[in-house]
Amino acid sequence: MSFSSDVKSELARVEPSKKCCMLAEIAGFLRASGSIRITGGSFAIMATTESAAVARHFKVLIETYFRNKVDLAIGGSHRPGSQGKKGKNTYYINIRPDEKSMQILRETGMLLIREGDDYFSDGIYPPVVRSKCCKRSYLRGMFLSCGTMSDPRKSYHLEFVLDKEQSALDLKKLIGSFDDLAASVAKRGDNYVVYMKKAAYISDTLGIIGAASSMLDFESIRVNKGMHGEIMRIINCDNANVDRTLMAAEEQKGWLVAIAAAENGRMPEPEELTDPLCDYWTSGLRLLPPQLKEAAYLRLYKPEASLTEIGESLTPPVGKAAISKRFAKLRALAENAGKDS
Repeated sequence: MSFSSDVKSELARVEPSKKCCMLAEIAGFLRASGSIRITGGSFAIMATTESAAVARHFKVLIETYFRNKVDLAIGGSHRPGSQGKKGKNTYYINIRPDEKSMQILRETGMLLIREGDDYFSDGIYPPVVRSKCCKRSYLRGMFLSCGTMSDPRKSYHLEFVLDKEQSALDLKKLIGSFDDLAASVAKRGDNYVVYMKKAAYISDTLGIIGAASSMLDFESIRVNKGMHGEIMRIINCDNANVDRTLMAAEEQKGWLVAIAAAENGRMPEPEELTDPLCDYWTSGLRLLPPQLKEAAYLRLYKPEASLTEIGESLTPPVGKAAISKRFAKLRALAENAGKDS
């Protein structure tokens, strides 16, 4: 199963303990997945889900809260954003007019009265999300209905796909009512997507809706990815430092070649380049001051060492600033030797 499916399977096992939270979760689910049909002049409710666990969960939840009977069926999906994937069952939750469909529509805020006339609402009904616990439950119902998230091993992305702009804007506002949490809204085809890409927001959302185990899994993956990224950053940084050290060492050895070549009247042979004890170097570097000569020979003996390592090898040891000054003087001598030649 996908990570998103695992989250929904966990949430489908959450049982709200308070009546207000039961209603809020039902309202969130029906707001996104529910549709209204006219049957014999009365309203019937139908909601869809691709999860058998979610279908069973809301059948029990609705029957428990409203003390009615809910029918289940299998068929094609009309859920916003669903493509009706081949080989996937879609479960229909049907509530007939004689099973309190009107009461459900009114209590969940899907059917309201204005100036004496009934009208269907597109947004979130404020009375069902008055308290923090109800907001959590409503958000859980929304996620079970139209929520999905990517595998955190690949990317961080959580979204809710809705078919009404007002529902999306209200959901964004609901999410923003939690501390340090925010979401964005985008239009995708005929639907509206409420989404978040920040890992911390996604983790907090999982905790808010009651997916504690999934949140721990998410955080574990997030920490491992962070550690891997930090390790790779350090490795890349170390590699870059090594490359810079080798390039600098090669340049410094070039200064010594220029100084020795000016004294010897010729460039070194290949075998002389790698032999610090040969006559080419003892003759070519003989006129250097003792401190510069010591630094020069250490560079010849340690062609891959950094300036700090060379400074530490001196007697007495010196810091990077001091050894840098010595090599600056060697560079000046090499440039003057080149002008003289």
